[in-house]
Amino acid sequence: MAEVIELKDLENRYLKGAVALAVNEYEQELRSCRLLIQDDFRDKLSHTIEVLFQNRLGKAAILDNTLIGYLAFTGPIEGAFGNVRGVFSPIGGSAFSGTDRGRLASLLFAEAAEEIVKNGICGFALSRYAHDDEAGRSLIMNGFGIRCADAMLRLSDRKIVEKADRELKCRELTGREKRLAEPLKMGLIHHLRKAPTFFWKSTDENSEWFYEDHVRIFAAEKDRKIIGYMALDDVGETFLSEHPSISNICGAYVEKNYRKYGVAQQLLEYLCQICESEGKTYLGVDCETMNPTALRFWGKYFENYTYSYARRIDERLLVMR
Repeated sequence: MAEVIELKDLENRYLKGAVALAVNEYEQELRSCRLLIQDDFRDKLSHTIEVLFQNRLGKAAILDNTLIGYLAFTGPIEGAFGNVRGVFSPIGGSAFSGTDRGRLASLLFAEAAEEIVKNGICGFALSRYAHDDEAGRSLIMNGFGIRCADAMLRLSDRKIVEKADRELKCRELTGREKRLAEPLKMGLIHHLRKAPTFFWKSTDENSEWFYEDHVRIFAAEKDRKIIGYMALDDVGETFLSEHPSISNICGAYVEKNYRKYGVAQQLLEYLCQICESEGKTYLGVDCETMNPTALRFWGKYFENYTYSYARRIDERLLVMR
């Protein structure tokens, strides 16, 4: 007799089982990506899952009265993709077990999406571990595409970059000096809007970003001109990025005329040295995988541990429901 999987609404009685599944998935990723932080993230995952379950956007999969998988979203988020509402499932927001995890992921998405789209929500995004090929393949076959990635570098493992340009000076910009990097930030925004990335980000968000205390700006300077920057933050996109041992790069750009001269490499090495001096052992970054420039650069030094998958449902279907 074929196994009968029941798809249920998210309820608190499934929380304990969901946390166990989430912890197991992290341990599986740790086996494939050995540079990941070895720590007990059970409490962090438990809090994330509890908040998501309270939102009631998603489904739980039950087999023989046991939770074998779940998919939970936060939201809805207005304007998540252009003019449509969307939902997002972070790392820990989904987990799949059993002998056919790909099928389970597909079943959960279909059941959850049916209800979510009825509520006028057409944008879906979820973050999954980068080395989970089975679940990732299932999402792609369900119409998702990979949009961005979180990656990590263990500082002690890096190949130290020798300073190639003696005239290049790297330093931190503080206070109102942060404004010196604003033209570069604008350059990044316009770069991301072009092919093949086509990523929209409002320039209005730019001004306030420089004054946020938790954002640190490090600049590369040559001929008394700021030609590149990298931004550092203690907060990132995943529960791992909040660990005290890690700092996170949250923006980087080098003037086009100064590329291919090792500016970004030297700036990255400077950040690594700063982080080490402040007691950090890891450096993280999240980047748009649709941006080939970023993908090639970060891929030389960092290893991906998550991918974010995105799908937009044709909103014309809403009028048919």
